[in-house]
Amino acid sequence: MGSRLTSEERRRVFLTQERARRDMLARSSGPAVVDRDGGRRRLPRFLRAALKVALFTGGLAFYALVELHAPVSLVEALLPRW
Repeated sequence: MGSRLTSEERRRVFLTQERARRDMLARSSGPAVVDRDGGRRRLPRFLRAALKVALFTGGLAFYALVELHAPVSLVEALLPRW
């Protein structure tokens, strides 16, 4: 049982490998491209700041509306209210 290649097959394998090496070298010798944000689009700085202000203001409005009162002690928190 032989899996020997003919000279034509060996030549085709050699040429394919050479072409792959050339392509790899051509890609590596080109200018390096650095994608800082990973391809994602980032919001502009002023839009991010406006979003933070809106969230903070909404949180303050919710807190004033609900008026959360923390229990003074753990026993008060666990006792049923009547």
